Amino acid sequence: MGLGPLSLAVLGQIVVFFVVVVWCEDVVKVTVPGLGQLRGSLNVSLWTKRTIYQFEGIPYAQPPSGELRFREPVAAKPWDGELDATKFKRRCPQALLEEDMNEINRTQNIEDLEDCLYLNVFTTQKPTLCSKRFPVMFWIHGGSFRVGSAHGFRPNHLLEQDVVLVTINYRLGPFGFLSLQDDNIPGNMGLLDMVMALQWTKEHIADFCGDATQITIFGQSSGGSAVSLMLASPLTEGLFQRAIIQSGGSLCDWTMDHKAADHALEIARVVKCNGTNQQIYECLKNVTVYDILNAHSTFTVIDEANAIAKYHQVTVNGGNHAVVQLAGKQKFLVEDPKITFSEGRYHKVPTMVGFTMHEGTMILGNIYDFILNRNLTEGSALINNEFTEAALKFSGIKDPSGAIADVFNEHYFNRSQVGNFTLMVPGLTDICGLLLLKSCIFLQAKKTYKFTDTYVYTFNYQGHITKWGYNQGLTYPFPGGVAHSDDLVYLFPDDKGNLTEREKIMAKTMVELWTNFAISGKPTPATGVKEWPKMNHSHGP
Repeated sequence: MGLGPLSLAVLGQIVVFFVVVVWCEDVVKVTVPGLGQLRGSLNVSLWTKRTIYQFEGIPYAQPPSGELRFREPVAAKPWDGELDATKFKRRCPQALLEEDMNEINRTQNIEDLEDCLYLNVFTTQKPTLCSKRFPVMFWIHGGSFRVGSAHGFRPNHLLEQDVVLVTINYRLGPFGFLSLQDDNIPGNMGLLDMVMALQWTKEHIADFCGDATQITIFGQSSGGSAVSLMLASPLTEGLFQRAIIQSGGSLCDWTMDHKAADHALEIARVVKCNGTNQQIYECLKNVTVYDILNAHSTFTVIDEANAIAKYHQVTVNGGNHAVVQLAGKQKFLVEDPKITFSEGRYHKVPTMVGFTMHEGTMILGNIYDFILNRNLTEGSALINNEFTEAALKFSGIKDPSGAIADVFNEHYFNRSQVGNFTLMVPGLTDICGLLLLKSCIFLQAKKTYKFTDTYVYTFNYQGHITKWGYNQGLTYPFPGGVAHSDDLVYLFPDDKGNLTEREKIMAKTMVELWTNFAISGKPTPATGVKEWPKMNHSHGP
């Protein structure tokens, strides 16, 4: 028997009603006092399928374009109506791949590419029905302060535990870190973005069931350096209660630019902006996003090539490093962090610091490209006698007598290995990792452990997924090991593949350690894991 017109009409109403109900169940709304209403979406945690309420693309600052380019961030204005917070917003301008630059060139005249200062909030409690306030984990992505975004850092691992996760975008490259050391282009704009996002979090996170008195900042690589810099900044007092520094640090030479104005002038010349600082600023303010990114990339490549070719220290390129500010309305850094930590003027909060076992492979890939292009892999003077000396120079370590290089050579290589690059790889990996990351990270721990709880780790677990390995996936004739960024696979879901059962155990353990630190200030959970001791002497735990 067929359905008549009335039956079809009734069925249509039922279907429409059903669709509306499902749609309502798939979204969640929250009103943020002083700003407006947000419409978010639902997700689930990976292992136990906890409901996650997610709000993506929340503006925390006004678009830093036009008169606000190179300036301190300005807080976002309230919005009218309901803001769609169901998807990520644009990444901040960056030059990574050719297709990125092509897309920038295509869209820069029709869209505000600098409109990128957004954050994302993920919580397992419905914001309108908070039973309690959960500790907050505030994530700062890495990428050499040149590339990256919050997009790749999903909540599905960490929100297995009772925490609220906040991830942010901040200005990168010359838009975030160029500095003429004057009020027009003071520098540290990207870091000031982070401060504003942190202030937003402290003010509004209670509306998402977060505890504004229990905020842990954590980050990796340059994001780890940013966390370390936050500890040294006079602007962040009281904004966070704990810190986790992964594979980065403010005491690493590559974090700071001590010739920022000179480097900025070089970049300005590439786009034909000359004259006084005021004239240069007025000119740069009107240069396209594409041309500024291209100028920065051109300057960086030339600068690094000249340094490597002469076996000199790789100079810190302008436009993607922190500076000690000499000007600006808000001074993020007023002195070198090395002085701040040595003099004890940092924020004394419980801290976790650490690195992966084979951090040096990130650098070794670049070095291999250099020596391979010059046919230096076997028996050359560089490999036989000069590599360690060159590595010390690259790292800014003065060794006029050669004594340090001799000690390194004796400790890391035996006589049969010298002259054969492949056989030297394990030792070279250790040297590169020590000089560029591990030593400066451990140095910070040595300066803080007497005054605040400090936990030190090395991440030695090697799974089947490598995050970056050598130079972002290029093939090299030696293994990558537990490479820079490989620890992130276990804190955040990775799109390169699913974890094995054994890797899931590692991920669950790591998530529990990280979140327990955010919850209690101590990484070790109550049961199931060996006690993680605090660092209690200058040589380690």
